[in-house]
Amino acid sequence: MTSSNWNPGAVEIVGGAGQVVTYTGGSSLPSRGAVVFVHPINTSARVWHEVVGLLGIDALALDLRGHGRSAQVGPYTVDGYVEDVVAAMDAHGVEAAHLVGGSLGGTISAATAAAHPNRVLSVAAFGSTLGTGVGDDAIAAMVAELDAAGMTTYFAELIPQVLGTQFRSPEIVAVALEAIGDRPESVVADILRGAFGADIRDRTDRISAPTHAIAGTEDPTCPVAMSTEFAAATGGTSAELPGVGHLPMVETPAAVAAILEQFWSGSREGTPKP
Repeated sequence: MTSSNWNPGAVEIVGGAGQVVTYTGGSSLPSRGAVVFVHPINTSARVWHEVVGLLGIDALALDLRGHGRSAQVGPYTVDGYVEDVVAAMDAHGVEAAHLVGGSLGGTISAATAAAHPNRVLSVAAFGSTLGTGVGDDAIAAMVAELDAAGMTTYFAELIPQVLGTQFRSPEIVAVALEAIGDRPESVVADILRGAFGADIRDRTDRISAPTHAIAGTEDPTCPVAMSTEFAAATGGTSAELPGVGHLPMVETPAAVAAILEQFWSGSREGTPKP
């Protein structure tokens, strides 16, 4: 693995809800075997830069609707985000890809595999769940806290709490906050409602691609039990990252890159590898 960061260029495409900004290193991606990175909600493609750099590959990443530089237009649902992923693949000539997702990005990746089985070669999900089970009252309280604090303060206080204890350095927190950016509280609130109310358990029987679910042992949002359920329901495998929280791609990108390389090396015979 190399140690350089990935410094991709941005390409604007049209998705189901308007402009979607995608990122590649500028090379021609393979039509089969490319890697597509899907970020956690309320972050952006920025969270994957170190991981892709360590892998030493080019890849495709995107800012989902309502995130990063993409249009702030809903609906902010799993199905809406699946549209964004497929639109990004289409625009870059990617017929079938290995999907890598963080948090809801893993849920979105699995939902993409269920809806478009011929287009997904594998799914690696970090800190992901099939559904949080968070009730309406808890989601409303979350949104009320956001409205009271304002976006900047809300995430400045939240991010250290979701990172593993040993991964709360100013540098790591800064990367996470950079990825979050600045958006209206109303957009963030709608994204939170859509994410915490999502559940894809009824789709898992349509997933045929190999899956690997990885959880940090200090993840307070999607704990190990949720990741284990994800793997079992999709017929996949699971692993743990000791001491890691909810954002392993920024906490320990080298460990994430190593897990991906090992997972892809065991891909089914005949499956194009990254």
